[in-house]
Amino acid sequence: MAMLMGIPRPTRIVRALPLLRKHSGSAPDPDDGRAVHRNDWVRSGPATAVRSVLQRVLLTPVLRAELTIHVHDVEVLERLGGPAVLVANHSSHLDAPVLLEALGPRRRRRIAIAAAADYFFDVWWRAAPSGLVIGTFPLERRGAAGASASSRLLADGWSLVMFPEGGRSYTGEMRPFKKGAAYLALEAGVPVVPIALRGTYDAMPPKKNWPVKGRPPIHVTFGEPLYGRAGERAGDFTPRIEEAVAKLLANS
Repeated sequence: MAMLMGIPRPTRIVRALPLLRKHSGSAPDPDDGRAVHRNDWVRSGPATAVRSVLQRVLLTPVLRAELTIHVHDVEVLERLGGPAVLVANHSSHLDAPVLLEALGPRRRRRIAIAAAADYFFDVWWRAAPSGLVIGTFPLERRGAAGASASSRLLADGWSLVMFPEGGRSYTGEMRPFKKGAAYLALEAGVPVVPIALRGTYDAMPPKKNWPVKGRPPIHVTFGEPLYGRAGERAGDFTPRIEEAVAKLLANS
């Protein structure tokens, strides 16, 4: 997990994959001119099929060997009937892989995970492997182009995983939510599914590169979908989403 989510520099294997660098593409950050390496190709049919295999043969065995994952009420997703914005608290690089494992092979096939463009997509050798294995897409933490990319994915039938705190909590305590997830859900007319991730901080806190020993327990709890109300703005919807996640955390 650490190799995919927090890799500090290119490995020999990644340096041997020039085709990924050639087809990833990049665009300048509108605020400071830095390149953001797009990875739209990871949602193509062939790449999606490869990702399913990699998750089954790589991600699942590693997670099951290192962690004890308990999944609660994931069945609520069966009632959605379409794309949604999945919103969770965020305190560890384990959060995205653990959430994918909790979703299972069928549900995660059409999942895209928002990741900070200024960290995971500043260089091609982070953008390519994280997108291929985890299914990430670049999201600008300052807004800008990320919102349109997210909207396009929802319109194409992809559900999004978002961490509205804007980054990992370095204390394990949930921080105030930003409005981006609520805005996207309201704009697209899709529900928000609150999710509580309990135990990932203790299992692999920030600055750690691998889970602690002893297969620490992690609980992933899915809540009932939340829908925007008539005339509701993102500033009003966001506190409802945050409260739902907080309640799930308190009861998990």
